[in-house]
Amino acid sequence: MPISLSKQEAKRIAIRAQGLTGARPTQPISIDDVQQSIRAMGLLQIDSVNVCVRSHYMPLFSRLGVYDQELLDQLAYKEKAVFETWAHAACFVPVEDHRLFRQRMDSSEARRQVAEIIEERPGYMESVLDQIAERGMLTASELDEAGKRSGPWWGYTTGKIAAEWHFKKGALSIADRKNFARYYDLTERVIPAEHLNGYSPTTEEAHREMVKLAVTAHGVGMVEDFADYYHLKNAQARVAINQLVTAGEVLRVEVEGWNAAGYVPSELISAEPTQARALLTPFDPLVWNRDRIERIFDFFYRIEIYVPEPKRQYGYYVYPFVLGEDLVARVDLKADRQKGVLRVKGAFAEEGQDHEYVAENLAEELRLMADWLGLKRVVAGRKGNLISALRTALKR
Repeated sequence: MPISLSKQEAKRIAIRAQGLTGARPTQPISIDDVQQSIRAMGLLQIDSVNVCVRSHYMPLFSRLGVYDQELLDQLAYKEKAVFETWAHAACFVPVEDHRLFRQRMDSSEARRQVAEIIEERPGYMESVLDQIAERGMLTASELDEAGKRSGPWWGYTTGKIAAEWHFKKGALSIADRKNFARYYDLTERVIPAEHLNGYSPTTEEAHREMVKLAVTAHGVGMVEDFADYYHLKNAQARVAINQLVTAGEVLRVEVEGWNAAGYVPSELISAEPTQARALLTPFDPLVWNRDRIERIFDFFYRIEIYVPEPKRQYGYYVYPFVLGEDLVARVDLKADRQKGVLRVKGAFAEEGQDHEYVAENLAEELRLMADWLGLKRVVAGRKGNLISALRTALKR
């Protein structure tokens, strides 16, 4: 008979599985802490938007508190303990999981742009690999005959298309980033040999391991949630989850209010109350699956970057705020580095929340974030039903 979980228990498990219990380390954060946090999440989505801080640095702050952002860069590009790949999206993934993605790399099919390069510029794709082999890591713009952008600001040059294709296929990996530009190098010079040359699981085995990792990172979820985490098809994730259930590594559960089966790790994550308190980037693993957070937290969330400003409900780049066992508010933030200010352009409490209590905790978290970003103070704007209480809390 399946285990039954209440809605509140599902919230607690989901928060705790993501390392957001509120118990941040009291000692200075080490590179080992950063590595352990990424392993707990399973992956860390990379994004270029830099309104406050690039998104991949924020989940570590949410879980660890004030830390040196260079620790992540060191972990990825010097220690090579995590690597960049296409998982949920572009992500950092623990290097020991490189083997899980090799079948995906091998099966990637050429896109139209690549086919055009092969037809119109015979030998160019091979030339890109030869140049990097001879000259060392390069950006796409440093490649010979890279060409010009083929469209607006997001249009790729021929060199970029070729380099990205070799990256997707696994021949190249990302050796470094400077000003967010990717430096490509031969994969054997980026991925340590013990992780590159070991056993490569079959596609089915890789999917099963990915789903197991996703179940652990979610704590509780549905098949669709686990598929989304590593960009698998729902049918692929369903096959894997059934195998894991048969093996006793995953358990089926009934969750209050869910219209389909839920799943949890066989080693159950505690459903005891949590004391979480964290601002979450839109690409934090807890909230990037919008359907899941609505199902678990009754929190309807959409990023509004591409919505015209007059039509935005909450703001350009809005951070959900988790407090205790709920997503209690959302905050539109911007780092004004020139003036040394973290600007709260808008703050919105969810229905039924105690504004004074939420504002008091949010103010503390904003001060901590400002300190982490090297900003002198937090300034509240005028938008949102929480802004008045927040302005009062920031004066204390």
